[in-house]
Amino acid sequence: AYSMAAGGSVVHPAVPAIMVTPICPHVLSFRSMVFPDHVVLRCYVPSDARSTACVHFDGKHRTELSRGDSVQIEMSPHPVPTINRVDHSADWLSSLKSNFNFNTRVRQKKISTTSVSD
Repeated sequence: AYSMAAGGSVVHPAVPAIMVTPICPHVLSFRSMVFPDHVVLRCYVPSDARSTACVHFDGKHRTELSRGDSVQIEMSPHPVPTINRVDHSADWLSSLKSNFNFNTRVRQKKISTTSVSD
C-alpha cells in the first residue's frame, strides 16, 4: 500500500520481485521500478558528494550515510508467510477491489429522455 500511494506499480505478491518506488524524487524522470528477485541493488553516496545522505527503512528507521557509504538491497531468503481466506490471488484481488476500488465502476443512472421546451 505504501508503494501504491507513492505511485508505485501494482505487483501480485506471488511475483518474485524487488520493487523500488521513489518518494519525492528530485528528478521527474525517476519512476517506480520492478526488478527480478535475483538482482542485487547498491545505492551509494559518491565520495565527492556535497553532503551526507539519509536513508529511511519503512518510514521508521533513519540512517545517515557518509560520503562513500552504500546500501545493498536484495531479496530475503526468508519469505513472509501469509494466511489466506480463499487463495493467494483471490484474497489479493478482493483486497484491491474493496480497499482501493480497484477495477470497479459506479453504476450510472439512466439518461433522461425528456426534452427541454423553450
